[in-house]
Amino acid sequence: MRRTVICPNCNAAQPVDDAEAGAGFPCRTCGHLLQAGSESTSPPRAATILWVDDDPLGLALGRGILEGHSYRALTALDGPSGIAAAKQERPDLIILDVLMPEMTGYEVCQRLRAEPGLKDTPILLMTSLQDPQVDVLGRQIGATFTMSKPSDPELIIAAIEELLDRNPGPRS
Repeated sequence: MRRTVICPNCNAAQPVDDAEAGAGFPCRTCGHLLQAGSESTSPPRAATILWVDDDPLGLALGRGILEGHSYRALTALDGPSGIAAAKQERPDLIILDVLMPEMTGYEVCQRLRAEPGLKDTPILLMTSLQDPQVDVLGRQIGATFTMSKPSDPELIIAAIEELLDRNPGPRS
């Protein structure tokens, strides 16, 4: 009997015979060993990413990038609403613009790090500032990574994949 199996490592769907699945087999896309009975027959939960930026157009583009790569995208237009969304939704990763009115990305990052349920959530700072101290300060307050903006969408996705410790594609 044939069935479709979803690799938990790379989310690739593939047809499998029961006889083939009996002793385990490597994923045809990434090579991850799928053990008999342990493979998922439904796709894993999409990672949730919260993007906080005061630029509505930037947020719309960011949402499109994330959803185009099968992430669940949440957005917030300012720091306070970003913090509230993070507390409620517990995203897998948070992207923060550094320069926002009312509350900077630095302040949001500090407040998120003070939340027990969010202290280990990867935080990616995005900034248009061309100052190397942005990264230094960001790491001091708990940011995981800093990127310049605007950035190529594929670079953003690559950074997200690395921060989520996922394989972005087939291994060579």
